[in-house]
Parts: sequence; C-alpha cells; structure tokens
Amino acid sequence: MANNPRRAMVLCSHPGRLLNYSVLLNRLEFYHLSLCLNLDEVRKALSGRQRYSLFIHDDFVPGPNELLSLKSLSQNSAFRQFLLVGNYSAEEKRGLFQWAWANRVPLLDVLDKPLSLAQLREVTSSMVHYHVEDERPIRCSVREFHHYAPSGEHPPTQLGCECRA
Repeated sequence: MANNPRRAMVLCSHPGRLLNYSVLLNRLEFYHLSLCLNLDEVRKALSGRQRYSLFIHDDFVPGPNELLSLKSLSQNSAFRQFLLVGNYSAEEKRGLFQWAWANRVPLLDVLDKPLSLAQLREVTSSMVHYHVEDERPIRCSVREFHHYAPSGEHPPTQLGCECRA
C-alpha cells in the first residue's frame, strides 16, 4: 500500500461533514485527502496535477449543470472513480447509473445519506485499483495468452518484453 497511496477528494459544502469524511477515509487507509467546499477549491486542488483514486461528491443534485461538471471531471483523468452521496429515489439512482454508463463516467456507487463507515468500507473495497507499475505486467500477461490459442493461430511474439516478478 505504501507504494500506491490511495488518494481521495471530497466535495461537500458543509465543513463539519468534510471533517467526518476525513475521519472515515483515514480509517479506510486513505491518508492523502483533498477536502473541498466548492468547485473552485476542486479546480485549485487539481492544479497540483495529483491523481485521485476516488472523488466523493456529497449532496450531489442531478441537474444539467451538475451532470456536465461531473462529466468534465471524469474526462480530466485526475479521478479514477466517483461516488455520489445524497438523498435519491431508486429511480434517480438507476437514472444516474444509466447516465454515467452512457457518458463513460466511472461511477462506483450512489449512496444515501447519512453515510456510515460500513457503507464506505464496502464501496471502497469494490474499487478498481490502478497502479502505475501495472503497465508492464499486464502487457506481458497478455503475451502469455498465446499459450491458449488454437494451434497455428499464435500471435507474433514481441521481442524484448520480459516479465519480471
């Protein structure tokens, strides 16, 4: 975990809830946090060019401008996955997931408030973890698929790619 610190950014307009998020996320081993009260603070935090494993948007109210903001944040590549927290009906949740799928927004979950440590633990345990170091092992493991191809259909082996454990 030390080689790949998990980073989270939280957008919430209530300072007390931001502090609560920092406690919850620290318990889940997110030690690199950016706590933002508004989108201007999000933009300032992004100017440091950090990458974040998770973006939590508390009190997200789906509307055209909010959805556009979320889509542009997802295209920024600074965030790997998104979590929306608010008060939603089942229909609204379904609509948010459909919108996210159609717009290629990596929406991890949509949770109701109040958010508990158990809920946050469950959601973060289902996160996809991205590692900078993964590029080489993935490329080499794909090369190993030729062992399973029907005979005579082996892809050409790329020279110079060695897998290292």
